[in-house]
Amino acid sequence: MIFHSHILSMLIFAAIVSIMLATIKHNGFRRINGYALKLFLYMAGGVIVSSWIMHLL
Repeated sequence: MIFHSHILSMLIFAAIVSIMLATIKHNGFRRINGYALKLFLYMAGGVIVSSWIMHLL
């Protein structure tokens, strides 16, 4: 296992996916950065919320 924490692995995955999707969808450095940041925050928030739900169940 490369990373010892599952949440760290999920956050790195979310960062890579959000950068790739933003690069494919938009042109221009500012638009790519803004969209990638927004996607990363959505994905990271989803990871945190779903992990808390799984912890409570």
